[in-house]
Amino acid sequence: MLSTVLRTIAAHALFERGERVLVAVSGGPDSMALLHLLWEARDRLGLTLEVAGVDHGLRPAAAQELDVVEARAAALELPFVRLPVDVAGARRGASLQDAARRARLGALEVLAAARGARRIALGHQADDQAETVLFRILRGTGLPGLCGIPYRRGPFVRPLLDVGRAEIVRYLRRRSIPFVEDPSNADLRFARARVRHRYLPLLREENPRVAEALVALAAAARRTAAPAMERGGEPESAPALPRRLGAAVERLRARGGTATLDVAGGQRLEISYGAVRLGARAPVRDRAPEPTVIAGPGTYRCATGALDVTEGSGGRPERAGSAAFDAELVAWPLTLRARRAGDRMRPRGGRGSRKLSDLMIDAKIARGARASLPVVVSARGELLFVPGLRPAEMARPTARTRRVVRFRFLP
Repeated sequence: MLSTVLRTIAAHALFERGERVLVAVSGGPDSMALLHLLWEARDRLGLTLEVAGVDHGLRPAAAQELDVVEARAAALELPFVRLPVDVAGARRGASLQDAARRARLGALEVLAAARGARRIALGHQADDQAETVLFRILRGTGLPGLCGIPYRRGPFVRPLLDVGRAEIVRYLRRRSIPFVEDPSNADLRFARARVRHRYLPLLREENPRVAEALVALAAAARRTAAPAMERGGEPESAPALPRRLGAAVERLRARGGTATLDVAGGQRLEISYGAVRLGARAPVRDRAPEPTVIAGPGTYRCATGALDVTEGSGGRPERAGSAAFDAELVAWPLTLRARRAGDRMRPRGGRGSRKLSDLMIDAKIARGARASLPVVVSARGELLFVPGLRPAEMARPTARTRRVVRFRFLP
């Protein structure tokens, strides 16, 4: 099956080498197979993978299902983010499943922008394609609707569209990869469940290969009516971000960081490194500043000043108040955040890690200034740099270092 997926990726130019990819995983068989297939192919494709699981808050068991995803991500040594979304607040007259889809895709797109991921991989497969085409035929559609699910649309890509459900389940069982089944997929109250469990079985009595025929119909429709869709264009059902949210996402794409957007009903959308919170009530009291993503060189603002981040060749002496690290040994993206209780760091030249509070006391940093000092943390949670302290031993440049990343705090 991996060879089929690799052919699909190449034929539709789903990825480019060096890209960061956010893999959306629900715990179901399709997305769990997608996660493991991309993990198998990550080196040959030159991809950096991260995993996200969306909790729609509709079923109590959903949180336990995402525990399965989190465990698999940990086993594969991949970062995992759990995304709670407010489906009820997003309905606005839409069906429950359509509201959940829009909330899910919107949250994934915002998180991808915050994490610097240019692609979001989804687990739709060939049987989903057949069901989508039949669903649109039953509801009434034109030629564009017959194009079905695109391989690529904006940041979203679907590497499994040429693989069927039965082959996916065989792949998982041969490798003893756990997965869960969403009971809503069999709930006949939902139109798509009726298409899968009622209408397609009836059509298979007439044509056992009706699913393949519907997939072929979608391919023919795309060749005829929708070449722009394969170049990243938007189909008729594409979710659209509101203008203000779209502007916030573009700011994040350009410089990283944190965006906060107040929406109707006193609600707030917060976008930051490692978290996307949708539908939370706007707080009425002051809070600590949200973390800022450091995706590359630039100047990043914080409450007490700014952090200047540059990259260059090694060998230059460090300026006072600055620190250099081996850029290839640093786990990107980095985070600029406030100090937290329990923070520890191994200072350069030290024998072990120490509490950040003790290091600040030893450095004679005034008590009133300690809480406001920014902290630079790697994607693995390693403290690298705090103004006024020796830099961390982690990623210390050596004679073999080719490029360094330098931090300098500007009060």
